[in-house]
Parts: sequence; C-alpha cells; structure tokens
Amino acid sequence: MIIPESHTALHIIWELEHEMLNPRNCGYTGMDMKKRLWEIKMRVDEALLKAPPYEGEPAFEDMYIMQRLKGKV
Repeated sequence: MIIPESHTALHIIWELEHEMLNPRNCGYTGMDMKKRLWEIKMRVDEALLKAPPYEGEPAFEDMYIMQRLKGKV
C-alpha cells in the first residue's frame, strides 16, 4: 500500500504558484508554471471522478462548489 504525503504535493503546488507570480520571472516561466498547475488539476479531477463514495465522508464536492460560488476558489 502506498501512503503518499500530501504535504509534498501541496508544497510543489505552492512552489509553482510562487514562481508563476514572481515578478522577476519572464512570461514564459509564468506560463510554464501555470501549465504545470493545470496538468496537476486535471489529473486530480480525473482521480476524483474514479473515487468511490465512502460511508460517512463529508460532502467534499458540495463544500467545493460552495467555495467556488463564493469566489474563494
């Protein structure tokens, strides 16, 4: 069984965001960081579509949609 650390994934996302928004980087670097973030997002979306429902889990999708409607995501 593989139990990956989500901290590592979150740190990589933070690094990509930081470099994308860094004013010292050129537009090509920012664009590449954005592309990588989209690749991660699409892969996460694919994985979530395959995820089965689990008894007693919170309504993650509903919470995400509410945050999205509020403009926080």
